[in-house]
Amino acid sequence: MLAAIDTPLSISLADHLTPEEREYLVQTVEALKTYTQSNPDDDQSLEILKDAYWKLGMQAEGLAATRQLADTYLRQGQYSAALLEYEGILLHEPDADDAQAVIAELEAKLNPTGAKAEIALDFGAIEEPPPAIPEPSSASQPALIATADTRMPDNVPKPAPPPPSLEQDANEPLARFLIQYRMASREIVENALCRVRRLNAEIQADPNTPSVAAGLLDEIIKAGVEAEPLLSAILDRTKFAYAPLEHYDIDRQIVKMLPEPLTLGRRVVPFDLVSRTLMVAIDNPFDTAVKTIVQQSVDYHVQWHLAMPGVVHRILRESYRLAG
Repeated sequence: MLAAIDTPLSISLADHLTPEEREYLVQTVEALKTYTQSNPDDDQSLEILKDAYWKLGMQAEGLAATRQLADTYLRQGQYSAALLEYEGILLHEPDADDAQAVIAELEAKLNPTGAKAEIALDFGAIEEPPPAIPEPSSASQPALIATADTRMPDNVPKPAPPPPSLEQDANEPLARFLIQYRMASREIVENALCRVRRLNAEIQADPNTPSVAAGLLDEIIKAGVEAEPLLSAILDRTKFAYAPLEHYDIDRQIVKMLPEPLTLGRRVVPFDLVSRTLMVAIDNPFDTAVKTIVQQSVDYHVQWHLAMPGVVHRILRESYRLAG
């Protein structure tokens, strides 16, 4: 968890922000402006810092952060993401020759044939139009039968990903991690894991009553382990970004952008939408399966954050108006 910098900021805050929102954004800037200087490859933190600057009306600082983020994406080889950021620079500085030059280079990299291409939603590749499928006929229908050597056409709709299962979560890897690095005693972790499995089994047994799934960190904290030092230790080891959701004014409609079984069953909280980036908080950084499912479910770039387990539980409960 990042500590706030002591130096006060002399800034002009946007008039539409509440005092609480302003204070939170100021603290975010104070924490991240120095951190991102010493960690220039942390694109998630740069994205948060950039967004905070723009929301505060700090256009010069926001533009500088946009440049830093664009350069970071470029170094990392994330050319589509870099292109979006450089194009954002041109919106504010149409005469920025350096940005125009980089954009020309990126367009040449991404589209060496010279044909107009679209930026892929996963920010990793160029989307090409799928090959045309001939109209089916009585003569051609047998050829569509799949065999060991037959590949289905690319533009055949893919089946939807299977719904997440509470039985296939990531609590066990998280438990091993906590024990290995002595973040909690083996006894506490194993007892909490047993409680989580029992509670989630009860939830599965009553599918007609929506409930927030039990979380391992939540149960460990309830057992007496201090929440803030625990999350700080996890963040230090995993290098996950942290989202203080307790300071956000969460829009219920954003939380509900994902299917209810996914958000409640895997404790997933979409909490902000910035341009084409959806910010999502979870309380288990080892749940790699849920990341895949979420990315398949939305047409946005997804940024992942770790949040306080109790806050995750409360936001989900309030968003879906569930009983306490």
